[in-house]
Order: sequence, then structure tokens, then C-alpha cells
Amino acid sequence: AGEPFPADFIDTVRKIFRRLFRVYAHIYHSHFNQVCELGEEAHLNTLFKHFIFFSHYFKLIIPQEIAPLQELVDKFLSQFNMRHKDAKG
Repeated sequence: AGEPFPADFIDTVRKIFRRLFRVYAHIYHSHFNQVCELGEEAHLNTLFKHFIFFSHYFKLIIPQEIAPLQELVDKFLSQFNMRHKDAKG
């Protein structure tokens, strides 16, 4: 088949996701007004929402690292949880 993943694969993925989160935090903190002026906030929010859902599902970012955008993350995760609750019936 293929080669097995290296032993440090999950640690490497977590490091990448931590760094990507910092990029999102910087954009939201320092450039959100410009994003809004361009009318692109829906795109940014969609990208970030998918990033948060994926990282939450696979436990790739620890809660302390999310603190700078905790309010927004909580909003997105509550939407995620409601959708999955509704989908399960």
C-alpha cells in the first residue's frame, strides 16, 4: 500500500494548525475592517468556520490557543453542534 505516517505526524499537524490559527487571529484583529470594506467577510468567516470545525473534530488545537478569538469560535461551534444535533434527529 503506502508508507506509514511518521511517529510525529500528529504533532506536526497540530503545529501547522496552531500557526494557521495565528494567521486567522491576525487577520481578524488587524485587517477585518479592510476585509469588510472589500465585502469579503463572508468568505473569511466561511474559511475560518471550516478550519474551526475540522480542528475541533480532530482535536488539533487546545482551548488555550483559541482564546484570542474565543467568542467567535464559540459562536461557530454552537452552530456546528446544533446542526449535528438536528441531523441526528
